[in-house]
Parts: sequence; C-alpha cells; structure tokens
Amino acid sequence: MNAPPKIKMARSRRGFTLLELLFVIGIICVLVALLLPATRRSREASRRMQCNNNLKQLGLAMHNYHDTFGTFPPAMLGTTLPDDPLESNVGRLSGMVSILPQLEQNALYEKITSPLDADGRRFPAGGPAPWIADYPPWKIELEALQCASAPRESSELGQTNYAFCIGDLAREVHQPAKRRGMFGGNLTSTIKDANDGTANTILLGEIANRVNRQILGDYITEATGEVLEKPAMSDTFRSKLDKDDYTDKWTLSKYGRGGRWADGSAGDSQFNTILPPNSPSCAVDGDEAVDGLYSLGSYHPGGAHIVLVDGSVRFIANGVDCGDLTQPTLTAEPMSGEAVASLYGVWGALGTASGGEPSINDF
Repeated sequence: MNAPPKIKMARSRRGFTLLELLFVIGIICVLVALLLPATRRSREASRRMQCNNNLKQLGLAMHNYHDTFGTFPPAMLGTTLPDDPLESNVGRLSGMVSILPQLEQNALYEKITSPLDADGRRFPAGGPAPWIADYPPWKIELEALQCASAPRESSELGQTNYAFCIGDLAREVHQPAKRRGMFGGNLTSTIKDANDGTANTILLGEIANRVNRQILGDYITEATGEVLEKPAMSDTFRSKLDKDDYTDKWTLSKYGRGGRWADGSAGDSQFNTILPPNSPSCAVDGDEAVDGLYSLGSYHPGGAHIVLVDGSVRFIANGVDCGDLTQPTLTAEPMSGEAVASLYGVWGALGTASGGEPSINDF
C-alpha cells in the first residue's frame, strides 16, 4: 500500500511595515546626529594638538637660533640696497626666514641666501621683495607654519599661521625706537630681556588666514589714526548683519593676515597684545607695513595659541582681560629705562617683555 504524498507547508514570510521601516530610519538618523558632533570635536582636538606641536617646534627653533647667534632673530630684516623690489628684499623679510635651518629647511635657506636663476631671470641673494610671486621660494607652503584648522583661499604665495609678538605697541611698529615685546622691527632680543619672566612673556602666536570678509583672517586698510587713540573703536569695523565679518564700508588687504610667510610686515607676520584674540585688525593710513592694530586669531573655537619665552604653549581665550581699551596706545617716542606697565590688562602684560607688571598668576 503506497504512503500518502507529503504535503509541503508554505512558509509565511512577513516583511517590515512602512511604519517599522520609518522607525528604524529615525533611530539611525538620531544616532548619526549624536555621533557627528563627537567626530567633529575629535577632529578639531587633533588639529588643535597639531597646532600646539607646531608652536612648540617653532619655539624650540627660536631657542636653537638663540643658542647659535646669542639673540632671537628680528621680526623683520633683510637687504635694502638697491631700493628695488626685484634687486633686493627691501628689508622686508620675516624672521621665519632666519630660522629655516632650525626647522630642517637647510636646502630652502641655502636657495634663498644664494643668487637664484628662475624663469630666465636672476634673483639676488636674499631674494627679491617677499611679494614677488615669480620667485619660487616665496611660493612654497611650509608645513611647520600651517595650522590644520585654518581653511585657505588659493594664493600665489606661501602663507603662515604663526607670527611674532610685538607687545602692546601699535605705533612705529616697523621701526620702533624701543621694543615693548620680545620683537619689534629689526631690533633683536635675548632671553634675558624677558624681565617680566620667561613664563609671563609671549614669544610667538597664532594668526588666521583670510576667508571672504571674516574678521579672523583679514585686516582693514587705510583706517584712520583715531583707532590708535581709542582701540575700542575697532568694534565699528564689524558688519551689523554678521559680527564675525567686516563691514562693506572698508577695503580689506589683498592677501590678509599671514598672506605671505616670508614677509615681515605686521599684517603678515606680527601681532600686538591690545585687542583680544579674534578681534578686528587694521592698518592705519596705509595698506601694509604701517602702524595699526594687528590681532591674534585662529579657527580654533574660543581663542588662539601662544608660545611663551620659556617654550611652553598656552591657549588664550577670546575673553582674556584687556584692561581699558578706551586708553590711547603708546607713542613711538623713546621710552625711559623705567618699566612702563601695559594699559591693556593681562593680555597687554603678557605681551610686554619689561612692563614690570605682576606675574600673570597674580592677576
């Protein structure tokens, strides 16, 4: 007798309902929204650490230069004759050129300090003026001078995110009779000149590069001298629509802050400790290599880095005490041998080398 045929039971398959699918997608979106800020914070923390390390290396390079030559390099130096931007660098080289060997850039330093034939033209030893884009060394982007957090607009010249501290001096900044900070024009300094203490005196700091009309990385040209009488007036440079941008009323510099790493002018390679970090910057009665307010700045949230004479790196918040910004900046007349305290609070005190202010920890 034959066995009855086996009956195959159909297996029921049930998929996701639309409601369940939307619920799962919603959960994924929430998780992504929670993870993205953490990822951004992690990336910024890494960039900030890299910037911190860059400044440590620059501080070490400065000390190695000091050990070799007995002084720190001047912020601005170079050849001045003939007074032709193609035949000399017209005294506008940044001190960063001086420390290239200490940054393991010996080949670049040798190229700059020797006559160079390029594009059918012979350039002098020391190079032409730092704005001559036909000179190959001025086009080079040096990793040691770049902050990873700083976005960059395309430029024909190499840029920098690090600059020399000139203290609370805003007048005669390129040819000062006397330094207020560790740097000033072509004047040199030694570690012993940090009379306020090596842990209380800024050596170098961070500056941002230009992006559109953002205050962080650019500076106004042809500002009036009134702003030197009352630095608080710089707040009028801000756009009413966006406080992070300059108002359209003013013309901005061609290259912005740090626009030419080899240029020693204040707009490119210097900052003063008057306005707090990430404040407006301006060139007075000119467009470059003139007096003015040149602020520290960075794309790190909340402030910017400095390196002190002792080699330590600190992060200075935008809200650092700046004293009385309605007080006029110092005149360019030679100052007496007596210490002259800064009018600009903790920030001004950090910038001065011999202001006689209390230790920063005492404020």
